[in-house]
Amino acid sequence: MIRYISTRLAAYCKTMAGVVGALALAAPALGQEGAAQPIEFDALIELRGVESDLNFDEGEDIDSSGIGARVRLGAEYRPAQNTEIRIEGEARIFEFRDEDRGSLDSAIGRLTVTQQISDELHIRAHVRRYENIAVLEAFSADQTSVGGRVQWERGNDRVRLDADYREREYDTRLPGNGDGYRLSGQYNRRFGPYHWLRFDLSHEDIESDNAPRRSYDRQVARVKYSHPVHKRIRLRPSLEYRQWDYDARIARGDPEGDLRRDSYVAPAIEISAGRATRGLYGLASAEYRIRTSNDERFDDNAIRIGVRLGYRF
Repeated sequence: MIRYISTRLAAYCKTMAGVVGALALAAPALGQEGAAQPIEFDALIELRGVESDLNFDEGEDIDSSGIGARVRLGAEYRPAQNTEIRIEGEARIFEFRDEDRGSLDSAIGRLTVTQQISDELHIRAHVRRYENIAVLEAFSADQTSVGGRVQWERGNDRVRLDADYREREYDTRLPGNGDGYRLSGQYNRRFGPYHWLRFDLSHEDIESDNAPRRSYDRQVARVKYSHPVHKRIRLRPSLEYRQWDYDARIARGDPEGDLRRDSYVAPAIEISAGRATRGLYGLASAEYRIRTSNDERFDDNAIRIGVRLGYRF
């Protein structure tokens, strides 16, 4: 694991050094509208563990039991007062407890440009590349995505609207491709430091012509509350609802022979410790998924417990 992360980290350092060098050469031209700021670097290293009754994944996070780690490098550059450019490189590894599944070794690269239109309005565009990640429809896939965000903020109220287009190549025994979009919105009400209430809604769709079993659409609704119980400790209860259906998967055990449809309600609790910027941090979470499916293989309730410990440089 350490050797793999070190290899990924070295590769990203080399790539990011080239990009940062290009930004530095372009700085005089980019900074004509205002004084350019120095390039700022940051890094993160994190260990994680998951204990779960689930033996499958249901999204872009890891839902099956195991342990893992990740390393991330980032650089931010402000060519003008109201413009921010950020690049990130990340290497991840996760060792599943299930002996029938190999480790998931992932690499991620991100480029984001944020423009402040006014004191209340920001817009953002991004390009992202993912290698070998877990997604809803496959244990392993590569993904390229482009998208944007509009953010409005006044006082203690913040609204975000996001749109993302994604293309996926499946790293499975039966290869295939898929593409689709994701739309989401978020409202956040801030009451004080680390004290907020947040509502999220999203809809996503993936279509695959040469691997139709991968096609699906999914909706997610979530409410989450953060309350500080100590100077550096926050308690975060949440409630999430997900529903999704597949375009070409027959539900096993359904007497009507319908296509597979799944949903769950998940009450959860998190304890978060540490600063949001630099330094040591930790997070422990537990959720219980009350699940419904017309496929007899996927209608069991389950608990998922996760722990993360990391350091931001």
